[in-house]
Amino acid sequence: MFNEFARYEQAFADWRRDGYPGLKAETYKYIDFLSDPTNDQAPRPGTLWLHQWEAFLRVIYSYEILGKTEIGANGLLLNIVTGGGKTAAIAALVAWLRIAHAVQKFVLLCPNLIVRDRLEDDFERGKVFNDRDLLPSWSNYRPQDFPLTTLGSGKSGGWSSLLSADVVLGNIHQFYQSNKSGQSNLSGLMNGPDFVLFNDEAHNSPADEYYATLQRMQEKITLRVDTTATPDRADGQTPDSDMIYEYGVSDALFDNVIKTPVVYQPDIKTVQLTYTDAKTGERRRVEEIDWAEVDRLGLSATQWVTDDEPMRQQMAIALRRSEEQERRAKGRYQPILFVIAVCKLDAKKAANTLNKFFKVKTLLVTEDSDEADRQKARELGKEQKTGNPYKAVVSVLMLREGWDVPEVGVILLLRKFSSKVYGQQVIGRGLRRVRRKVIDQTEPQICAVVDHPKLEHQWLWNMFGSKVRQNVLIDETFDETEDLPTPPPKQELVNPENIIDLPERDPLLVDDGQFELGPIEGPPDPLKNWEEVLAGLQYDSTVVEITKVEISGVVGRELAGQRWKTFLSAPDLPEGSDQSPVEITDDRMREAIKENVLQMAEELTVEAGYAATFKSQVYSVLMRHVRDRFLGGESLGLVERTSLMFAWKMLPSVRKKVQEIPGLVGGIIEYGN
Repeated sequence: MFNEFARYEQAFADWRRDGYPGLKAETYKYIDFLSDPTNDQAPRPGTLWLHQWEAFLRVIYSYEILGKTEIGANGLLLNIVTGGGKTAAIAALVAWLRIAHAVQKFVLLCPNLIVRDRLEDDFERGKVFNDRDLLPSWSNYRPQDFPLTTLGSGKSGGWSSLLSADVVLGNIHQFYQSNKSGQSNLSGLMNGPDFVLFNDEAHNSPADEYYATLQRMQEKITLRVDTTATPDRADGQTPDSDMIYEYGVSDALFDNVIKTPVVYQPDIKTVQLTYTDAKTGERRRVEEIDWAEVDRLGLSATQWVTDDEPMRQQMAIALRRSEEQERRAKGRYQPILFVIAVCKLDAKKAANTLNKFFKVKTLLVTEDSDEADRQKARELGKEQKTGNPYKAVVSVLMLREGWDVPEVGVILLLRKFSSKVYGQQVIGRGLRRVRRKVIDQTEPQICAVVDHPKLEHQWLWNMFGSKVRQNVLIDETFDETEDLPTPPPKQELVNPENIIDLPERDPLLVDDGQFELGPIEGPPDPLKNWEEVLAGLQYDSTVVEITKVEISGVVGRELAGQRWKTFLSAPDLPEGSDQSPVEITDDRMREAIKENVLQMAEELTVEAGYAATFKSQVYSVLMRHVRDRFLGGESLGLVERTSLMFAWKMLPSVRKKVQEIPGLVGGIIEYGN
């Protein structure tokens, strides 16, 4: 996403050097209040961090000096890395707008309950204003002069609270017109005074109903400020606001604002594969092959982290990293292992393995979790006081944006990311530094990410600028105080006057067709006889499981600064590693099959070039196909466990077979009944 403020950077620098000319008197006085008495170009210690100060001043310059006709007609966007303290910047803007512009109403929008609860903690009783000393005594405003109402939290009083509260905090869905509650909330808001809107986690706003809601609010918004750490989505859509400030990973590492990410992957020598009849459970043969030969077998990427043996290996690596983090913590806090699974069945399996096999107290959080478990997840950092704290949490992408537990010290990836947004959000959960009075904030902190080479996440690590340091000996562990490198230099705009505007496309310019592109193949024609083709699919009931992995060590890569590479020894598994510690109920297996088929249907639908909304048609056909071929025509609720296991193990083959036939999915959508 392009930084729209770049063209104004030189004028902005001159404006600051000349003493902020053109501002309202109250704005100038408030800036002076927040400024360092010894350096008027920096914030006063204890208020804003330097990058928050930079974002704050750019909003003021855009609003009071440039104006909406020049920039920010649809809002101003602050792109600040996870852990960069977006909330404090929002609070400073709230204080300025109240003091200098007499704004009485502020609306904070967020995409989910986790973000909402975090913002509620910060703004309840004006906590953030007090913590950051954002209200000058001469303003006669106090933290309690910003009463908060949080929609849906049991603390809201309907229309009356929407009208009376100075700060309204709500999930965007609570203003959607597709439900009566949303209609009522939006009506209450639109019948009140004009307001300033803060749109947190704004990368979600291109969604159709989200965007429509923002547009509906537009007539009452005097200023809109968006915040996000990931404005560039995988689908190419971005918020409609103008980005005016960027503070990314490299900047935050340089300023020691976030932890240094380090990625660990196993260095695998050999793999043992067991070929089993999925229907009878009969073991047909065992094969041990060299790591260099595994690609020819066509194993799925997730098998390398979800089959029993490789999962335990990855967990052992992660727990070794957790032990290192506990030594660094020195009893001041409890480091948390954060495990990301691809589905609820794998999450349950991972949690059981950690709890029962490795004897590590683990919390499982999925969409089925009750509010008590979700609250535990939000308060994991406080668990140390209980004397028996959780040391790990397992989630299925439930704990993403807004879940901020600085004690997360290790992240274990048991799934493959294809979305750059999800990937960054998950890694962002471990970047927030632990900030306590007993911890020197210059003390180096790291976040260890345990990955697997077969998940092919190099694109994600490249976003952090990964590089290697060679010739480090096996078992030579690093000391974070001595060996963490100097952070990379910040990227500064040196010659803003050289920035040019790209001219708009000339409507008179017509392609004369001189370029020969050659034939362009379109999507395959939908199969009219799709039922016949689907019924004719043949399956081999032999499935392959990774039953043993021999690794020579663990490779660690630091993703910033000098970007070294180090080699560590392979961790040992506990005794009894040949026994399965996980028991999955029949009902859980049934749910997992339905979830897997639904995910398969969506992926196949999108791959075939159709909107994901058509997935329901594909899902119905695939479920019927699974029942006919692997469940003897019976429904999931009636078959026994052996049939359930047979169907579960054959699902990857179903996906592969359907995907390989051009036009099959298109036929289901176009000609299915």
